[in-house]
This record gives sequence, structure tokens and C-alpha cells, in this order.
Amino acid sequence: MQFSSTRVVDDARYGVVTIGVNAERGAVEVSGTQVPTVAIQRSADAELNKFVPIGTREAAHLTMSVDGVEAELRPGPGKLTRRSYRVDLVLAGTHYRFTPDSDETAELSREGAEIAVFRMEDTNGEFSVGWLADDSQPADAAIGYALSVAFRTGAMGAISMLLNGSVNVAGHS
Repeated sequence: MQFSSTRVVDDARYGVVTIGVNAERGAVEVSGTQVPTVAIQRSADAELNKFVPIGTREAAHLTMSVDGVEAELRPGPGKLTRRSYRVDLVLAGTHYRFTPDSDETAELSREGAEIAVFRMEDTNGEFSVGWLADDSQPADAAIGYALSVAFRTGAMGAISMLLNGSVNVAGHS
């Protein structure tokens, strides 16, 4: 697949990670020499939601794979509360959760254990990752980067949204 944008991240733990995005087709791909390839794809018949980078939060219109193994992707509805913007996924029986924990960051957990905190700048796409677990795995990194790009990091809390007058803006406006 051709990507409309590509960025390279030098991850402190997993080396060079390449992130390709095709916004028109709703596709994200993460790869690197030390991480598996993760692909997230929006179906062509999905109703587009301009507030979601991948274009939808509807699980029925999204597919995800990690090195060719299909993962079950379940985004939350993304409404009033910050936690409603979470994304759950199950890969080969392992449960991951990607949850906004501030206006700018999201935490990745595996089987309930915190792994890392991801932050992606909306203006330039630069990443910062704080690795919290010594036992993180290469798939954790690739999954975290892919979810960051597909769904954004961070989400406004309910009070911030009420003060800003919008319930449709996730993350940074």
C-alpha cells in the first residue's frame, strides 16, 4: 500500500520504527527491525468521522493485524468521559487497553499491567514514550504506536469539554 505520509521514530527501547499513514484509505502501518508489523485498516464502506484520525470508532469497520495475526479491535464510543476514548484489543488471547490518561497522553496496558505512556504531538507528529515496564515486548511498542496514530493520544476530560463547548473533539483541538 502507498502511504500519504511516513514518519520515522527512534524509540529508546526498540530502535527505528517506521509509521505509514494513508488517511484517504484509513490505513496505518507500523514496522521496524525490532518490532512486528502492525496494520490497522478502515473498511471502504465506513461512515467517516472527521474527529477520528483513522476515520471511525466502529469496530465492525476496522481490522487490525500484528505480523499477519488478526487482532480483535474494540474502540470505546468516544463521548463525554476521557475513558470512553479507550481502545481495547485482543491478540492471540492477550488483552491490551489503550486509554487516554490526560489531555495529551494515553497509557498502554497488557493484561491490566501498565506498559507505557504514549504522547504524539498533533502539530508535527513527534512522539515521546515513557516505558513503565521492564518486561515490555516488541509487539507492545508497535501496537502502542499504531493506536496512537489511528486514534490519537489523550482526550479532554468532561469538564474541559464543557468549558470548551464541544463533545466532539478528542485529544487536542
